[in-house]
Amino acid sequence: MSNKNLLSGRDKELQELAEQYEAAMAENKPFYQDADELADLADWYGTKKRYDKAFEIAEYGLKLHPDSTELMIEYAYLHLDNGKKAKAREIIENLPDTYSPEAKVVRAHLLLSEGKLDDAEQLLDTIEDKDDLANVVDVSYMYLDMGYPDKALAWLDPVKEEYSDEEAYIAVVADCLYGKGMTEEAIPLYNRLIDMNPYSAPYWFGLARCHFEEMNFNQAIDACDYALVSDDEFADAYVMKGHCFYQLGNEDAALEYYQKAEELHGLAPEFIYTYIGLCKVSKGEWKEGYENLEKAILENETDEIASPILPSLYANAGLCLSKMGKKRKAHQYCKKAHKLSPEDPESLLIEGRIYIEEGDYDKGIKQWAKALNCSPTADTWNEIGMHSMEIGYLDYAKIAFERVCELEPDFDGINEKLTVLYMTLHDKENFIKYNQKCPRPFDLKELEKMQMLMESEDREDLAAYMQNIIKALQ
Repeated sequence: MSNKNLLSGRDKELQELAEQYEAAMAENKPFYQDADELADLADWYGTKKRYDKAFEIAEYGLKLHPDSTELMIEYAYLHLDNGKKAKAREIIENLPDTYSPEAKVVRAHLLLSEGKLDDAEQLLDTIEDKDDLANVVDVSYMYLDMGYPDKALAWLDPVKEEYSDEEAYIAVVADCLYGKGMTEEAIPLYNRLIDMNPYSAPYWFGLARCHFEEMNFNQAIDACDYALVSDDEFADAYVMKGHCFYQLGNEDAALEYYQKAEELHGLAPEFIYTYIGLCKVSKGEWKEGYENLEKAILENETDEIASPILPSLYANAGLCLSKMGKKRKAHQYCKKAHKLSPEDPESLLIEGRIYIEEGDYDKGIKQWAKALNCSPTADTWNEIGMHSMEIGYLDYAKIAFERVCELEPDFDGINEKLTVLYMTLHDKENFIKYNQKCPRPFDLKELEKMQMLMESEDREDLAAYMQNIIKALQ
């Protein structure tokens, strides 16, 4: 667990309370606390995404304090956080005290989850003490959690002069500014909060999120490390580190932190399977890619409503199956993907590639044409170009990338791709044209390496090298 000696105030108390509770349960001993203590402990588990423990302590508390409004409200929030709106509504409708600010806020949360913004605002307007800091913070976070940062700030602005130096007020304002995408304005506030409480994992994580949005990935990693110094079970910090390393091109390090987050319930297992599977696909490790994508498919197929990533999983698993020589099943998977998401071009692009690799160019081009009918964009042409380049279909890659250039001259990495492609095709004039447009043009040594590889007949090696050069140029 966290390093308790670094925690302060309520954080340390809740950490110790959690340890006492778990020790009592392990020894089958009674554990008595006031209702508000148990409600806070349930919330503490919830913030750590340990929902099994959060529900357990809330239900345990309600057996001891069946008429506790505080515990019932926390129990309702846990159900809302887990998408169980019907059960949350039942709890909220049976609250002993329906007039307290806390009861009105949780009811407003439910109304917002049902899309009833006007009803929620009318209810919140009946809160009598709108200047009370606790009420302001509760309402603001409720709005923020539900995706309304502007409405949160509308509650915060009127009390700015009164509470501008209060830690709780600064924290919610910082989070609201981040929610609005105003990271430059949020960063000084998170730094101020860290000065107030240097061992607050949430404050360091808030700073990390801002640096990530600013694409300062190394600074974001540093901030996550500080968050983990005080709380080495802060799952969100591991997720953020994983995202940062992925953006920096270090897929192995990203996976390490994603797996740590999964252990702490910060990521679902299907995310890990999907991530590993797609990484293996990008490296041409087809068997391992398929095995992980199949696990992700099985996890996502259990949902009553089809997961939005399921079509992509089927399509990429189909590509793996094709590479493994299982052509019939590969096409079946692509068709499953297309049936689930007929407007998404990905399955058509992948099946087109499969047909071309099988030597059926007409069917392949027809699938790519269908993909373009679904999405006649530079992104779709770019995907066609990448597939063409990976399978050595270089003349068609040229057509696709040139089309990207026509549609979006500033498309990310397009000059690098065309430079590499024209070098491979021995087209000196176009090579010079696009190389001059690259932020980092090729130097002589790179050209010599490329020339040597171009003499090889192994198209897969050539395609892999071309992709490495493109990455290096970007």
